[in-house]
Amino acid sequence: MLRERQNYESVTVAEGFFIILSEAYPHMKYPLLKTTVYGAVASSGAAMLLSRLQTGSSGPGVNCTSHWLHSDEAATVRTLDGRHSGVGIATNAAATLFWAWLYGKALGRSPGLLRAVLVTLALGPVSCVVDYEATPKRFTPGWELVFSKKSMALIYFAMVLGMAFGALPMQSGSQETQA
Repeated sequence: MLRERQNYESVTVAEGFFIILSEAYPHMKYPLLKTTVYGAVASSGAAMLLSRLQTGSSGPGVNCTSHWLHSDEAATVRTLDGRHSGVGIATNAAATLFWAWLYGKALGRSPGLLRAVLVTLALGPVSCVVDYEATPKRFTPGWELVFSKKSMALIYFAMVLGMAFGALPMQSGSQETQA
């Protein structure tokens, strides 16, 4: 914990953020929180960036995920707003929490390199198939309303990459080279 650290200079901004969050929400497991936030930020960021490139606006990329509440018309809203974007980003974060929990369970406590690589490689395709084949249309991510399959694959890839970085253990201090 941040208060227990002897050398505060060795705490990065990201580590400090997650340490503070884990202290504020002690019932949530810290690695799960970190993996979720990294994955949700990466996937929402990718959706916004791809949306901006394809439609000229960042809004549709995250607004479409609110289609479960606002119908498919949510994908046509070009602006970022609380009603559509807030619901879309929160929905994506909630879905990422589920995938982060499953990812953590599949990895186990201390996975070897091969297991970590295989589980990480499987995460994107498995989540896509479950999201679009096993989930009722109303509860899919809604990305098909805005994006091509290739762009959707990039968003899933961003989520997996974010979650993989989030699952990496933090360094316990700065490593100084000895002369």
